[in-house]
Amino acid sequence: MSAVDPAFNGERWLPTSDGFLPLPKPATDKSSSAVVLAQGMPHTQVSEADAPEAETPEAATPPEESPVSSQLPIAAQTEPAPAFPATPLVADTPTQPEQSVAQTVEPAERSEVFAQAAYLQQGSEGSARLRVGGIYVLSPSVFAGATVDLSTGQAFSNTDQTGLSLSELYLTASPANLPELRFTVGLMDLTSYLDRNSFAKDSLTHFFNPVFQTNPALSTVNVASRPGALVNWTPVDAVSLTATTFSSSRDLGSFALDSFAGEVGVRMGNAIVRGTYVTSTDAGQNDGFGEIGLFDRGNGEFGARPGDRETGFGLNAEAFIPGLKLGFFGRYGWYTNQTLGASGQTYSLGVNGLDVFMPGDRLGLGYGRQLSNSDLRQANGGPTPDVWELFYDAQVIDNLRAGVSVQQRNAFSETYLGFRMRYDLMWNPLRRAAE
Repeated sequence: MSAVDPAFNGERWLPTSDGFLPLPKPATDKSSSAVVLAQGMPHTQVSEADAPEAETPEAATPPEESPVSSQLPIAAQTEPAPAFPATPLVADTPTQPEQSVAQTVEPAERSEVFAQAAYLQQGSEGSARLRVGGIYVLSPSVFAGATVDLSTGQAFSNTDQTGLSLSELYLTASPANLPELRFTVGLMDLTSYLDRNSFAKDSLTHFFNPVFQTNPALSTVNVASRPGALVNWTPVDAVSLTATTFSSSRDLGSFALDSFAGEVGVRMGNAIVRGTYVTSTDAGQNDGFGEIGLFDRGNGEFGARPGDRETGFGLNAEAFIPGLKLGFFGRYGWYTNQTLGASGQTYSLGVNGLDVFMPGDRLGLGYGRQLSNSDLRQANGGPTPDVWELFYDAQVIDNLRAGVSVQQRNAFSETYLGFRMRYDLMWNPLRRAAE
């Protein structure tokens, strides 16, 4: 396996008897691969963000065997997101008159089912998750998806639920004559669409510590699994626009479209910059920056309360140097509890190296600071909530990856060792039945 994992290319590839088959595209799609990648399906089904997204392959070869792209298009997954590729699968010999496999397979036969089992240990805290889901392609421009999680522990930052939970149940459609516009409605994992990053996103691919995953200034404002509607528009290859309205509560009995998020992504060569804004209400978590429990709201009450209006703003940048196989990232976030008039800040930065010791491995180093209000922290004499982390992740056998981590937290006063394993399976039974 090369340095490029299947999710590295930013699109979903389905295994066939003679190679890998890309998902269908609208018949009138004339946009480039970067445009299509920018509006792909959420990539969290198999993991949260696997690697930087490269250009769509030009032939039907497995992504694992593709070289690292010299460009990094706007997309997202992560573990980075699958998409409808702009380049169809072609015959081995271009002059042959036979139809390609992609032309002879019905949309439903390009659907897939996946499963993932994972375990993550940080210090004395262990977390496990079994994830099962699928994508069913209804037509070249319409597909439905669902994901179910069975989890324990708090390590997986892309969900705020433990036990058995439905994380995704959505329908996505794109107008046949306007493929650069995509609509999604249902229960969505918003971390798959917002604040995506190829080098710091998924706890099962990248860093273990949550500060390097979804921006804490955004995840605190309900950027998680929520019901709502979302639209993504890619007017040109280098620009991606996303807007969503959603409910602050996962409970359908409390459903209300009381939240909004918007994101602008701009690609410049091998670099991507994203800016994200979100506003919502506290749905009962009573969370915020680390010291919010010290804030006096009067009448003998302290901290956040359900119904407080919250806003979050995040900047997210990444860049890839193909020749060195190095990826750099940086984030900054600002969170405000509008009801209290209190704010907190967070930031992180770091680097990933690919193919460091063996093909397909990943070595990462990062520094970050948890969401914090420095005035309240200093007045209370609390430690600086920063973290250094060094991690290494590699493939052990087919479908099985393992990683280790060492962290220094709270001004280097605490050391945490970590270990994780991830096993992925993917089927596309309708395609196999057709064969």
